[in-house]
Amino acid sequence: MRAIVVREFGHYRDKAHLETLPIPVAGPGEVVVRNTATGISFAASLNIAGKYQRKPPLPFIPSPETAGVVHEIGEGVSRVQVGDAVMISGDGGGCAGYNLVQDICCHKIPHSIDPAVAAALVLSYTTSYGALTRRASLQAGETLLVHGAAGAVGMAAVEIGKAMGATVIAVAGGEAHCLSARRHGADFVIDHRQEDFRDKVLEITEGRGANVVYDSIGGDVTLASLRCMAWEGRLLTIGYASGTIPDIPANRLLLKNISAMGFNIGHFFGWTPGTKREDFIDDLDHMIRGVLDLYDKGALNPEIGKRYSLAQFHEAMDAVIDRKVDGKCVVLLGEDDY
Repeated sequence: MRAIVVREFGHYRDKAHLETLPIPVAGPGEVVVRNTATGISFAASLNIAGKYQRKPPLPFIPSPETAGVVHEIGEGVSRVQVGDAVMISGDGGGCAGYNLVQDICCHKIPHSIDPAVAAALVLSYTTSYGALTRRASLQAGETLLVHGAAGAVGMAAVEIGKAMGATVIAVAGGEAHCLSARRHGADFVIDHRQEDFRDKVLEITEGRGANVVYDSIGGDVTLASLRCMAWEGRLLTIGYASGTIPDIPANRLLLKNISAMGFNIGHFFGWTPGTKREDFIDDLDHMIRGVLDLYDKGALNPEIGKRYSLAQFHEAMDAVIDRKVDGKCVVLLGEDDY
C-alpha cells in the first residue's frame, strides 16, 4: 500500500513523504480498514512538527479521522465485521491505503454515507457536539458565538448550535467565508476583517452578550470574547489557530460569573497520559451517536471544501494552513493506494 510517512518531526513539506509499505495484518482485538477518505486538519501540521499536545511515536502515518470499509478483523473483535462501512476515530493512519486500529476505534455507519462526509463527522462534528452538549450545556433560546465559523469545527458548531435551538452568531474572515457560515445556518454573520466582533455581538444581543462562545482561535480573540459575554456565560476553548494561547484574566470571569472551560476530544481517544481509550468508549460512542442522529434528521450538512488524492497531501495541507477551505478538506484514497 501507499502511505504518507513521517519519520522525523518538522514541516510537513520536508518530513511527510509518500512511501510504499506492507498491508498491515490484524492481531487480537484489531481491525484492518481499507481507507476511502481521511480528513486533513490544522492539527495534522502540529502533529508532524512535533508541536501537538501529544507527540505520536515515530514513525507515524498522519490523520486520525477516517472512513473506510473493514478489510480484516482479528480474534475477539465484536464491534464490526468484514465488509462493514466504518468511521475511525484513531491515533492516525488515515493517510494510507489501509489502517490498522483497535476495534474500539471503529464506528459502524450506513454504506450510503459519503466517506468524505463520514471523515468530517467522526472528529470535527463530534468535537463540536461534545463541546456544546457535554461541556457548555447549550440550551435552546441561548445565543452562541462561533469563531472560525467557516472552518471544519466552526461550521460543525454552527450547525449543531442551530439544531439545539440556539441563536448563532458566526464570525469569519472575508465575504466568501461569511457566505459559507450563513449558508450553514448562522442567524448573524460578522466579518472580522470589516467589523469589531465585540461591538457587533453586543449590538445584536442588545447589550446582553453571548451565552456560549466557541473559540478555536485563541489569542486576542479569546480576550475580546470575554468582553461580549452574557451573565453566567460559558467560554469554550477548543484550540489555538492563531498560534497564541491566551492568558485569561480572572477578573473578567468574576465580573459576570463567567465559566471558562476546555474540551479535548483526544481525551476520549485515550490520549491523556495515564488514560486508556476503553475507559471512555461509552462516552465517545454516545457523542458519535448524537452526531449521527442529527445527521439522519437532516440537521447537519457537512461541507467538503476540497478533495485531494494521497499524492497531493502537501497541497491539501497548504490549503488548510492558508485557510483556502470552507468546511472539511479531505484526501480520497484510490486504487493506486491499495
